Amino acid sequence: MKPPSVTACLKPACGGSQGARVRKQVYELTLDDLNQFPVWEFRLGEEGAAGEAGRDECTVRPYTASGPLDPADRMFVVRAVFTLADGSRMQGYCTPPLRGDDSLGTLQPIIVTDRGQVRLWCGTAAPDSKRLAHNYELLGKDAGHVFPVRFESDVKLVGGPVRGNVPGFLVLEDFQTRKTRTVV
Repeated sequence: MKPPSVTACLKPACGGSQGARVRKQVYELTLDDLNQFPVWEFRLGEEGAAGEAGRDECTVRPYTASGPLDPADRMFVVRAVFTLADGSRMQGYCTPPLRGDDSLGTLQPIIVTDRGQVRLWCGTAAPDSKRLAHNYELLGKDAGHVFPVRFESDVKLVGGPVRGNVPGFLVLEDFQTRKTRTVV
């Protein structure tokens, strides 16, 4: 998963990083990571130390804000709580939007399980039957118990929580109209 293009406005006074040496790929975040650090910032353009590989547009590090997190400060993913169709709850993360763009393509909600991540926004790559079966296996449920999924950010944000509803795995069909297709 590559984050959308965002012009990052770095303002050190708005917060700080803890675990400054911790770097991960966003698609490798675990439940333990999200429980320890509910906010992760993308490190776009950060130079790695000599010989250090794996820093790219998917690299994140823990971030701690001194008050409500302002998504305009830089690009983040924040812990979120997901409520599945059967009422069960799971954790994951989403990207808080800039300037009120709360489309699912911007929020890109992802459920994190003990065995891996389940992307609900698929971009232009529709999941095939094998990927769907793997996702339901990770969730430990079938489509009827999963969708529709509601989610809400679990971090104090400037402007209030981010919320969304996902009817199924979403695939972008048209960039201009933002038309999507639902796959279950």
